[in-house]
Amino acid sequence: MKTRSLLFLFSVCVLGLVVLMSVRPAPVPFQKVVPMPAFSLSQLRSYSQRYFQHEDFMEDSEPLYTANADSTSFQYPQQFMVYNRSALKHPVGSITYRATIDLKDEKIRFTTDSVYFLPYVRNRYSRYVPENSPPMPLSEWQQQWSGKQGERFQTQIETKLEEHLQAFVVYVQEQKETQVNAKKLENW
Repeated sequence: MKTRSLLFLFSVCVLGLVVLMSVRPAPVPFQKVVPMPAFSLSQLRSYSQRYFQHEDFMEDSEPLYTANADSTSFQYPQQFMVYNRSALKHPVGSITYRATIDLKDEKIRFTTDSVYFLPYVRNRYSRYVPENSPPMPLSEWQQQWSGKQGERFQTQIETKLEEHLQAFVVYVQEQKETQVNAKKLENW
């Protein structure tokens, strides 16, 4: 009787472990931490505010981004086109995602989530237009990839996300240099 109850308890534990191992959170398509040792948190906050005040993040005087109360986290929508790698470079579709920039002391974390793919097709005028279907999650679209084509699309996506992050980092660094140069000019 005692061995049966132990065996039952063991099987329940194994079953629970198997269920926990099979249920994994969806992987984050892109996450990167950039060390910024020359910046304090207050500098990063002020430069980020200026970056998001740019007209690309404003639509009819309403911001497209959201910031938390202390301006240490910014979320904004982004999108870019994905092309095939033939000689003519036709659009395959567009990828939309929500980017989050978290500011900490001396570092920036760039994360993407809500990544969707909207396929493009040719219309009757031979122009590429979005397909009349709801966007599909990127993971579903990735399952359709095969071999080298999948690797090309993956590198395209990673390159574009890296470019969006680098644009922010370069802007912040330029703002710091401008501020330092202005102080040197005042002291001169």
